[in-house]
Amino acid sequence: MKIGIDARTLEGQKTGIGRYLSNLLKFWKKNKNNEFHLYFKDEILQDNFLKSDNFKLKLLKNPFGFSSNFFFQHFLLPYYLKKDKINFFFSPFYLKPLYCPVQSSIVLHDISYEAHPEWFDFKSQIILRKLSKYSAKTADKIFTVSNYSKEEIVKYYKINPEKITVTNLSPDDSFIKMIDEGKIKAVKEKYNLKKKFVLCVGSMFNRRHVPEIIEVFEKINRKYKDYQLLIIGKNHTYPLIDINKQIKTANKNLGQNAIVHLDFVSEEELLVFYSSSEVNIYLSDYEGFGLPVIEAQFFGKPVITSYNSSLIEVGDNSVEFVKNNTVEEIYNSLNKIISDENYKLDLIRRGNENIKRFGWERCADETLEKILNIEY
Repeated sequence: MKIGIDARTLEGQKTGIGRYLSNLLKFWKKNKNNEFHLYFKDEILQDNFLKSDNFKLKLLKNPFGFSSNFFFQHFLLPYYLKKDKINFFFSPFYLKPLYCPVQSSIVLHDISYEAHPEWFDFKSQIILRKLSKYSAKTADKIFTVSNYSKEEIVKYYKINPEKITVTNLSPDDSFIKMIDEGKIKAVKEKYNLKKKFVLCVGSMFNRRHVPEIIEVFEKINRKYKDYQLLIIGKNHTYPLIDINKQIKTANKNLGQNAIVHLDFVSEEELLVFYSSSEVNIYLSDYEGFGLPVIEAQFFGKPVITSYNSSLIEVGDNSVEFVKNNTVEEIYNSLNKIISDENYKLDLIRRGNENIKRFGWERCADETLEKILNIEY
């Protein structure tokens, strides 16, 4: 079978969806009975994991010379799906072409834009709420990443549950625990991390309570001066919250560079930060999965997260939950882990058991099996 894939998320700085597709492809390359056509918009990725006889990489050039996601998705993709005689189209994110000449599937990682449209600007609402709903209705198969998200899709889109398959995520297959002390020291010095630190990974949205985390840490640092806070993720808050201004004010109040914010780090640097952190915090009012929770557990770190949405399902009994994401709750949870070594070690032990439930090979196999078994 020829399977066409929208590979745009592999270009440039890969975020969550790009990493999701990368991990599927690392296992699909072993499946020599099928041919995977990866369609790129701006550049063809040169990573080694794409060098396989059953991967066909193609850059779809816009004949009019301008770069446009809309034109790529709704004009170029359908044309090449037909031209290349593709049997099935797989989109790793929320959308597919308005006209798709072959059977198709999409991945809905969450539908927060339906549950909380107030978190999104007008443009995002149009693209996500209208086009993803159309894509979900017309796709032959929908994949999602948690049972919670499946229930939300059924609730908001009134779609038959049998059309939806849950395939849990997992830490990147390429993740390794960083034990090179020299490399760890060099990376920490590069970013002015001289002490123990609490790690917060993920794009910043209003629902993820980064301002509250900063406020909490300002109090924590007054008690535990040997701790810093490292936040990794671009600011996508809407309405915009000036996170960097808050960090600057907090650091001034503390008289030191206690809080560090980085928009993006390399994968190797991320491994260093996960490996050398003391505690990980990942708060949210709504998540489709919450991958940083189990990424931190893979590295043997205790996790604080929110008691809602898919995070209950993913964290199970292995994390420190906060129920209402208030400053008081977050402070009490962080203080408990820092001050109680036995409790911290117990969370680490439970986290090590929890991550055994997740694996990319299982996710890749289940996804491909469902695609191959769709009636044609």
